[in-house]
Amino acid sequence: MKKLIDFDNAVEALGDSMLANMPEDRIKDVQQFREYFEQVADVKLRKLGLRLIDECTSFAYMFRMGLDYGKVFDKSLEIGHLREEVTKRGLRLNSSIKA
Repeated sequence: MKKLIDFDNAVEALGDSMLANMPEDRIKDVQQFREYFEQVADVKLRKLGLRLIDECTSFAYMFRMGLDYGKVFDKSLEIGHLREEVTKRGLRLNSSIKA
């Protein structure tokens, strides 16, 4: 569960770094969780986590390249939705493991 919380914090920090033009280390902070999600036993959580990493990376580079703000905004909404799904799924799995 700690890994999921750390991952969520990294995704949040990436979004917050828009004011600093998304430093490369914020992107790497999110990408470092790829190995964790590749090893997650739950297929749905694995796919959601990996997709969220890919969408965050895409979002960061879209922002840094100066793409149309509407497209960047749409991507941020998609990331928010995926982030919520990853959190819900992780919490559901964690609570079923403890039960």
